Amino acid sequence: MGKKIRDHFLRIDARSLGLFRIAFALVLIGDLFRRWAWVRELYSNEGVLPNHNHLFNLRDTGRVWSFLHAFSTPGENHFAFVLILLAYLFFLVGYKTRVFHALSLLCLVSLGSRNILLENVGNHAAVALLFFTLFLPLGSRFSIDALARSMRAPDEKDAAALNDRTRVTEAEIAATRAPGWSPVSLAALAVTLQIALILLSSALWHRGAGPWRDGSAIHYGLWVERWASDLGAAARASAPAGLFRGLTWLLFAAEWAVPVLVLIPVARRVTRGIAAGLLAVYGLTIALLFSLGLYGWTLVAAAALLIPDESWDALARRFSPSRVRTVIYDADCGVCLWTARLLKRLDAHRHLAFQGNDDLDGMWAIEAGGNVVRKELPAAVTPALVEGTVVAVDAQGNVATRGRAAAEIIRALPLGGLPSALMRLPGVSALLDALYDRFAARRMKISVAVGMDACGLPQREPADPIESEPPTDEVPPAVRLRRAISGSVREIGVAFLFLATLAQTAKENPLPFAIPQPQPFVAAVTWPRMLARWDVLVPPPAEDGAFVIDGQNRKGASIDPLTGKEPVFEPEQMASRRLGQLWNDYLYRIHLKEWEPYQKAFRDYLAKGGPALEGRPTDEQLAGFDAYWIKYTIAPPGSAPARAAVARDKLFTHSRGGRLGVDRLPILRPDVKRQE
Repeated sequence: MGKKIRDHFLRIDARSLGLFRIAFALVLIGDLFRRWAWVRELYSNEGVLPNHNHLFNLRDTGRVWSFLHAFSTPGENHFAFVLILLAYLFFLVGYKTRVFHALSLLCLVSLGSRNILLENVGNHAAVALLFFTLFLPLGSRFSIDALARSMRAPDEKDAAALNDRTRVTEAEIAATRAPGWSPVSLAALAVTLQIALILLSSALWHRGAGPWRDGSAIHYGLWVERWASDLGAAARASAPAGLFRGLTWLLFAAEWAVPVLVLIPVARRVTRGIAAGLLAVYGLTIALLFSLGLYGWTLVAAAALLIPDESWDALARRFSPSRVRTVIYDADCGVCLWTARLLKRLDAHRHLAFQGNDDLDGMWAIEAGGNVVRKELPAAVTPALVEGTVVAVDAQGNVATRGRAAAEIIRALPLGGLPSALMRLPGVSALLDALYDRFAARRMKISVAVGMDACGLPQREPADPIESEPPTDEVPPAVRLRRAISGSVREIGVAFLFLATLAQTAKENPLPFAIPQPQPFVAAVTWPRMLARWDVLVPPPAEDGAFVIDGQNRKGASIDPLTGKEPVFEPEQMASRRLGQLWNDYLYRIHLKEWEPYQKAFRDYLAKGGPALEGRPTDEQLAGFDAYWIKYTIAPPGSAPARAAVARDKLFTHSRGGRLGVDRLPILRPDVKRQE
């Protein structure tokens, strides 16, 4: 019982870690392309915040670091984004996982810190989870690293070894790593608690908000123009109010339920399974309906971390008789044996049996549970046939060769249904046959060229039987010491980071306790921008605003450079202003008093154009403009109009001012505002 409790809190299944790595890397890649679309406007010196202006304004606050500050022009930033993409891709496939995990963390921090007016709660959540999981083996499953380790041992040399599917026991694994190292880590507890703290803090924020109690929070949130996604904007006008009320209560319930469920140490498959499902639904709802950057998608990826090993084991035991295949390969071809070894490792559900072409007295076939039995060989499988092609035989005895055999083998693997169907399409199958024939004719030469002998193993010099020593399982003392030191450093680092994050969380959220924050704690959370304020959709406001620019181009036409259309001052007509989270957060902050020092760079950028005017002729560029923050109220569910303007704050003006002339009051200082 004690071991189960320990593993519940201090261990995350390697398959969950691998799935999280893949899901989160895809989230990071999607986020990168979202930012890449605005690389000139938001990241280069030609945009809203040149490097020097950003660094100058940060001189008093400090604790902001980004390697993107070294890149100035749009071209340089495009190159930097390519490097970031490469780091994310290597993290995705799990190549040198720990290295590219750390580099991905640096890239994510740099993207957020290059322009802090763009960051939001999504950045904070993504950095926190990426930082804590850095201490965990995310490359131990579903990765190139794991596959490469597996291919190095054991060395299957024939079909009998390939068909040996005996699972390595936990005791055998522990025997190889027990001296000085353990997979049990505080990092697993820290990651789980970080997820729980995010949702619990949100629940505490929402507990005192009326719209979360009466079910109107989603309604109000979707009518905040800078929060709503394209899907949310479409749904708010057509979906029934009861749907939004139900979603509000579902999210509120999930915020309370997930932290409790992940801490229950019994009925793990049920409690953790429900927690993972609720977290996925919670994150997906926010990601689809709202434009909050990384937040929703990060929580969807984090749901993978809560999948218990019992669920993975049940999935691994799934067996489909219709996908059973026997693969007959060339036993004298090194590349062919290597490919069979690779297929064995990819065959998670044990659908494949292997047989060399030098054994045609019968056929090995696999049954449920991984048992390999001897059956009668189909008459169509002849010595002449297996000499020239790989053969795949299904459970009914149907024989496939060449490219079709490859398609049948792929179908037996996890997620192989769609690729297999594509491989069987007319034209594609003919191309595969042609490519296979070219390979088959040269397979021996290819084996030699890549350093594989007839057994499929790298060619080695024969060992001297006198000088060779028998293998031993004894771990050298130096290795035990190194593992002990590295393990201790890891645990100390995790404990320090978690305490720093917990103190920051208690400071920024209405938790019922407080933790002192010495300077090392402050530095640990502020440098990577783990600010931990989890006030998502708080409060769902009954009043909000939008940034509008009344501009005129050199032809005298009225235009808003943010949208490329005529300025819209009526809140009811703002539904087409789909600028995205990055611009929305930037424009919201730039109108606030505390961000006033950044307005000059924004005015200079608008004087040279705007996001909607790039590439247009000279006479369509701005000759003057006025910038406004339009305040509006949001009506309760079922009331009309949904939004109504209540005030107009003039923020700044440039040159001739706007074409519409809605407010001719001159701006003497940036903090002088007029309200109507």
